Amino acid sequence: MQAAARHEGRDTDADWRELGATQPYWGVLTHADYRTENLTPANLEAFYASGADHIGDIVRRLTILARKAPGGRALDFGCGTGRLARAMCDHAGSVTGYDISPGMLDEARLRGGGATYVDALPDGPFDWINSFIVFQHIAPRRGLAILEDLLARLADDGVVSLHLTVWRDARVTPEVPRGWRRLAQPLLARWRLARLKPGAILMYDYDLSAVVRLLNKAGLADLTLITTDHGGHHGVIILGRKTARPPTARSPA
Repeated sequence: MQAAARHEGRDTDADWRELGATQPYWGVLTHADYRTENLTPANLEAFYASGADHIGDIVRRLTILARKAPGGRALDFGCGTGRLARAMCDHAGSVTGYDISPGMLDEARLRGGGATYVDALPDGPFDWINSFIVFQHIAPRRGLAILEDLLARLADDGVVSLHLTVWRDARVTPEVPRGWRRLAQPLLARWRLARLKPGAILMYDYDLSAVVRLLNKAGLADLTLITTDHGGHHGVIILGRKTARPPTARSPA
């Protein structure tokens, strides 16, 4: 995986369209077993079983937070090949998986499992919005706008399970250049990104305070954080329930 860019000029959607066409399962879980050339029925079974394990734990935790199991209408944002959307069908009345990668959506539809897969974000309201290992590949300025849009589609008393990366170990932090290279760092970053072929996997860190601000503004006050570590990229799974109506702007006195 490539370190996060220091600007937001990369077309990451093009990267995921390329991955969907060439390595749709490895693009979701970067393990050698899931590369296209290594796929076997047993590896595919393990791939989807891992999704069921993850969602099972999320449902258990959401049930504790909301005092009821998630259900109703659910959305898996960045569903990829349907690893989690399929598992969500065991708990929700209906599940929609959204992704921008045609190749991944083709694989998700091929595998079935009960979810509906789309390439246009559907209207709400949703009773459960889930996203895992997705926002970390979206530049934060764009990602925060997407998050705000998603939260606007959450039903009253609905729940979220959202994953973002927020900091990284020093060993995976890009080295700060010295001398003239430090001054030219923005140009060097753009030059390096331009040289990457389509299909690169970039990692971005989010400002957690900015994320919590959007959640609070959307009416989510009850929040639980689960820490994650993917190869030195540290993140949080945020579990929340919409318990209050979003505040409205007050007219000047």
